[in-house]
Amino acid sequence: MQLTAMKTRFVLALAPGWSERAHLSFVCLVLSVFLLFPPAVRAQGGDQEELERELSRALAVEAPPPRASLLPDISVVGTFAAAWFSGEPTPRLAAHEPFHHGPQLQEIELGFRSNVDPFVRADVFLAVSLEGIEVEEAYVTTLAFPADLRLRGGEMYAPFGRVNQVHYLEATPFADLPLVNRRFFGGEQLRGLGLEVSYLLPLPFYAEIVGAALSAGNEVSFGIPATEIETPRDLLGVARLATAFDLGDRLTLLLGASYANGPNASGGLEGARAHRTQIWGADFTLRLRDAASRAHTALQAEWMTRRAEVPGGGFLQGGAYVWLVRRFDARWEAAIRGDILGLPSGRAFGDPHLGEEEVFLFAEAIHAHEHDHAHAETGEFLRPLRQRRLGASLSFYPSEFQRLRLQANYDFLPGEGRGIWEAFFQYQFVIGSHGAHAF
Repeated sequence: MQLTAMKTRFVLALAPGWSERAHLSFVCLVLSVFLLFPPAVRAQGGDQEELERELSRALAVEAPPPRASLLPDISVVGTFAAAWFSGEPTPRLAAHEPFHHGPQLQEIELGFRSNVDPFVRADVFLAVSLEGIEVEEAYVTTLAFPADLRLRGGEMYAPFGRVNQVHYLEATPFADLPLVNRRFFGGEQLRGLGLEVSYLLPLPFYAEIVGAALSAGNEVSFGIPATEIETPRDLLGVARLATAFDLGDRLTLLLGASYANGPNASGGLEGARAHRTQIWGADFTLRLRDAASRAHTALQAEWMTRRAEVPGGGFLQGGAYVWLVRRFDARWEAAIRGDILGLPSGRAFGDPHLGEEEVFLFAEAIHAHEHDHAHAETGEFLRPLRQRRLGASLSFYPSEFQRLRLQANYDFLPGEGRGIWEAFFQYQFVIGSHGAHAF
């Protein structure tokens, strides 16, 4: 009778609501009873066998899986720099690039990334500076969309070129932007709030087409913020074709073409709906990997041409950069870069009686009348500029979570007949779960 009662209580103990710890505690209790009352248990052989089977089933019960963490992957990337210039720095916006003598905080990036569910992933990046905090990117990406389509929506970098799509402080071998990216997109790069659609083409090599409709609030080449959008023409349209070819086990060739079209603020907000900017781009990357180590070599180049309309006419200007980077091992990396602005040199079009300087002064007068500093910056950076630059950098990685970098540039402005030397020291650390940016 006692053994039967024990069996009843034992079976009840195996209810699904019990934890693994409770199951094990009960098993220990039953074993203790066996030790205390061995004769009674042995006296009933059949009941003993049945109880042993119950014990075996109890021990085989799997513990419930651990509760999945609801916290996203969190990371912090801190980037600091010290700069020296031999003269007045060449034109640039005071964003994340080194722009004055002495130490400066380039950026503290806070990253939050996680799958929302099996169908959508969310990525949020906040940029912290001494002036405040801003949303650098915040978007969701579909993970299981049919027909090889992928949707991305939110605040994000425009799919234009190669450097513009990444957080350049972390993903490029230099402490500053290429000249053409700085001149055409500004220190904050080309980004906006909107929707992106990409499609992987069914070809024997990698080929992807991407289209995006974003707010055109860029401070340099465009000019209608998201809060002022009235019609689809107020949006920035971006298209890109990206391809990749394996040229053997170690060599990869990447080719891309990009196009952007949107309103600019050269005539103020109302003028932005009449004046537009178009930018064409092409990029080339050749990568050679060492299969036996982390060593690799990459040759990369981008070319862009911008056609910007302003009141009374407009400007056509182009630029390009090329860099060669060599990662020797897990610790050391070296890179050289050449930049040029003025391909073409920058010419005016429109009213034949207006020269480049007159067109610019006309646009600048409109900006001054409206007392709009942001639009004045747009007028300055729409103006053609001839510039050359050579740079070199040397990076040391004490570990995968730290980087120290020395960089030297020689900047030359042919139109002004002057050149300056620039020297940067940069330090970067990473804490938390931080995946590599695609590049």
